[in-house]
Amino acid sequence: MGLKWQWTIPNVLSLMRVALIPVFAVLYLKSGEQPSLLWWAVGALVLSGITDMFDGMIARKLNQVTDIGKLLDPFADKLTQVTVILCLAIRLPQLWPMLGVCFLKELLQTIGSGLLLFRAKAKVQSSRWYGKISTFVFYVAMAAFVAFPMEGDGDPLLFGWHMPAWMFTALVILVVVCMAFAFLQYARLFVQVSHETRREREQEVSPLDGHENA
Repeated sequence: MGLKWQWTIPNVLSLMRVALIPVFAVLYLKSGEQPSLLWWAVGALVLSGITDMFDGMIARKLNQVTDIGKLLDPFADKLTQVTVILCLAIRLPQLWPMLGVCFLKELLQTIGSGLLLFRAKAKVQSSRWYGKISTFVFYVAMAAFVAFPMEGDGDPLLFGWHMPAWMFTALVILVVVCMAFAFLQYARLFVQVSHETRREREQEVSPLDGHENA
């Protein structure tokens, strides 16, 4: 598989999302000492979510879909999600189980993608709608956790409103369910693409074998 870098708007947006990861981490972790930095941390998270929302739409609209972009976009998503949950879990121990689910999901999907691309030589697959929905729910929940912490976890950014414990739990469950659903769908896609690639290889080899045996 030969991948060549291409300077397109979607690819630049994906790079921007990767660059925002350490920015968010530093701002969020330092906000314990300087609470005003929390606003900037939320801003970095929202900006990251916006770029993720529009890069695929721009790629299709401007006909700028590239193989490198199909890899870079989910890579930026995976790295962002794991990093954001890790940063929040440092302050909110209740999120450690979510971090475990997220890390396992992304690890297995990365292994599966690697097997398809480098072993099965399959075509690079674009992100699917279920992956995008899972990512959108993730961004909304994480922004809510940062902006409206529960009692004792910090001061809320807006309206002086603390998130109730039941809502926190509900959002955690929603994020985990969306992650699990996306993972199962990608696992099904992995099996489907593997079978299709194997059939294509058999069809390419069979005519040659028939000609040699004639």
